[in-house]
Amino acid sequence: MKNILRFNLHMVFILIIISGCTQEKKKENPSIKNDVQAQMNQNPDCVEFIALWAASDIAERIGKDKKWVFLNYTVELWDTPPTQGSGNSVGLLRASSYARIIEKNGDDYKVESPVDKVHGWVNKEHVKSISKKNPKTRALCE
Repeated sequence: MKNILRFNLHMVFILIIISGCTQEKKKENPSIKNDVQAQMNQNPDCVEFIALWAASDIAERIGKDKKWVFLNYTVELWDTPPTQGSGNSVGLLRASSYARIIEKNGDDYKVESPVDKVHGWVNKEHVKSISKKNPKTRALCE
């Protein structure tokens, strides 16, 4: 009786292993694949950052003082690229801030917020410049 039970347990175990090895692979999420591919093509010690317009530039453009802009003006981060239509706000960036670029899509940049590490999209109209920096020290590179 013990031998039959042991044999049946071995057979069940073998069937579980075989069925696990023959299952179809899950489809990859293209967004994740693009993120990973973008990171693989970069030197991890020298990555691209966006620089938002300075508070003084925005203040001049909207007719407010620099202090007001620095304290109150924010740029929203979106869950979808802004040029592809409306999406949901996932975070905020302040004037004069820098954010690491994760992905590019035409005139839109997927970035990581420096404060809370939220990933979201921003349009180039809010970006003054792009520079390469060390993500740990924020020192310019290249």
